[in-house]
Amino acid sequence: MAKKKAKKRSQAPVALVYFITLLLTLSLAGGLSYYLLKKYEIFKPASDDSKEDGTKSVNILFARLSDQGDFEDLCVFRVDPFKKEIVIVPQPAVTKTPGGKQYKEVMKDSGMKGLERAVEETLGVSIDNYATVSDSAFEQVADLMGGMSYTAPQELYHISQESGKDDISIQKGDLVTLTGRQIRNLMTINIFNDSKQGNLTFQGLALEGVVNNGFRQNTMLKDNLFNIYEILTKNSDTDITKEVFNKLKRYLNDMLEERDIPARNMAPQGYWNNDYTAFTMKNDYIASVQDAFGVKKQSSQNAQTTKPTEPPPSEPASSSSK
Repeated sequence: MAKKKAKKRSQAPVALVYFITLLLTLSLAGGLSYYLLKKYEIFKPASDDSKEDGTKSVNILFARLSDQGDFEDLCVFRVDPFKKEIVIVPQPAVTKTPGGKQYKEVMKDSGMKGLERAVEETLGVSIDNYATVSDSAFEQVADLMGGMSYTAPQELYHISQESGKDDISIQKGDLVTLTGRQIRNLMTINIFNDSKQGNLTFQGLALEGVVNNGFRQNTMLKDNLFNIYEILTKNSDTDITKEVFNKLKRYLNDMLEERDIPARNMAPQGYWNNDYTAFTMKNDYIASVQDAFGVKKQSSQNAQTTKPTEPPPSEPASSSSK
């Protein structure tokens, strides 16, 4: 009897070794299976789905400053990775807010934080990030992206009093390629038949053209996204951190993979006063911007009344052509 018990005890270590070996084998097989499933996307972790569901658009406000620090104009860019589009909304610095102040007055009194709030209030959209951009930074980025092709709607002629580099001579109907410096001049100089409205219309076309030209050279643009970020934010009043940039870079890279032309501009429609020192946007234009930015409409019962953007009868104004 004692011999039988001893025999049973002698088998226990063997069974234990067998059990441990079995567990290790199953563990290795499971790990290998998980690796193969993940590699060939047969199995996708739940966290990946949650990241895709969290994808959202980014609205960025850029305020263009002259190299002397004067506030020239602004533009809101909406980067929408879901729709694969970039919506561009240019506005002059003399745009009136619902409170009656102009953007340039808000900028002078409250800086970019105040301007961000004023643009949100005027357009009825949210702004995620902002940055000031100098003329020289704008020119560098425009040149890096290949400038823009432009057909002049009229004869454009200007002789600079300071530098021959700023002379402009373009015949009506001519198709030309504009450099960053030429683009910046046409956005600023009073050269169009319809005065400041011409500059504003050109600004939208220029920004759309430059962005789309960059997307046509998608490999070049991919390689230069970080350079563009550094150029635009150097010496800038901005809250665009590297973390924000990296998120934006992911969105742009996905759009670049589509090899599509994503940018479209929404040239402001509104009213100028007689000497083009104030601009008031039309209500229906603001509504179209809100639609493009995916703003949910309030119900008629909860909707707040807003100050009309129509000019007062005592102030004759010219309407934009678009």
